[in-house]
Amino acid sequence: MARLLKYILILLVLGALLAGGSVAALYWWFNQPRVTMQEADLFSPVLFEVPRGSNGRQLTEKLAAEGYIEHSLMNYVAARLFMNADHIRAGVYAVHPADSPRSIWQRVVNGQQHLFQMTFIEGSEFSQWRDQLATHDYLETVTEGLTDQDIVAMIDPDAPAQHPEGLFFPDTYRFTAGTTDLQLLRQAYGRMQQTLDELWAERQDGLPISAPYQALILASIVEKETGATHERGLVASVFVNRLHTGMRLQSDPTIIYGLGDDYRGVIYRSDINQYTPYNTYRINGLPPTPIAMPGYEAIRATLNPEQSDYFYFVSSNDGQHIFSRTLEEHNRAVYQYQRNQ
Repeated sequence: MARLLKYILILLVLGALLAGGSVAALYWWFNQPRVTMQEADLFSPVLFEVPRGSNGRQLTEKLAAEGYIEHSLMNYVAARLFMNADHIRAGVYAVHPADSPRSIWQRVVNGQQHLFQMTFIEGSEFSQWRDQLATHDYLETVTEGLTDQDIVAMIDPDAPAQHPEGLFFPDTYRFTAGTTDLQLLRQAYGRMQQTLDELWAERQDGLPISAPYQALILASIVEKETGATHERGLVASVFVNRLHTGMRLQSDPTIIYGLGDDYRGVIYRSDINQYTPYNTYRINGLPPTPIAMPGYEAIRATLNPEQSDYFYFVSSNDGQHIFSRTLEEHNRAVYQYQRNQ
């Protein structure tokens, strides 16, 4: 009975509009920016959710109840007259300050859900990724309770290592509400594989690395050593030169990664002397896995390093480094830029 009365009311309103020649006026009204927003929301969208099973009338009432539109019945009548008002899709949608009632309806009818985004920065570690994924309100967490190895195995059982570090491409990813953290990780994993395949095919000849996974390992060290894009090729050349001559890499970030939770914020002599599989002051060659998520530029620099005869570098305390050819030059740079500070 309630539904019958609703349709009778709609027909009466439509009949009155048609009789009065007001369809054009209603169409004009329906297309005008007339969303009402709080002052705090004037420069950014607000979100509203359309639950599964909702119909057009419920959507109109919800928007009116939350204060985004006026005249819910007129909105619903216009939506039924000018578009398929009951063909709406569940999801989370945005209302913008300049929206018209029609633009909101179009978004919901077409399923144009709001796109959230999450940025994973270059040089971040997988533990940080998991923290970010777990705290997003509109991302569904399905990996809670799983180990890192479980997650890698679910994404790619044939991954070169079941250790997650370095396997996911750091970037900004966009997603709709209800996307799972595993779906996002699969996307980032695919991006890294694609990037690595492309850059591996364009690598220099004669590099002291024999597999793409080794390139990821070395690129992660380059990524952690410098944030200056113009330096990455030189930093990579230092490590390539060392690998060619059998010198140890002696990279401080590998010490820190190997220490894990035992890192005290400063590298002590005891940390340098402590053996871990990642301490490149104590091991020969590369560590067993990457130590972070390298970005595109770090991977490219690693596979196409600059040609140099540098074997050392030290921070100049301004985000850049001083490069040296000999240990004597390096010691002078260390004294000038580090010990003398």
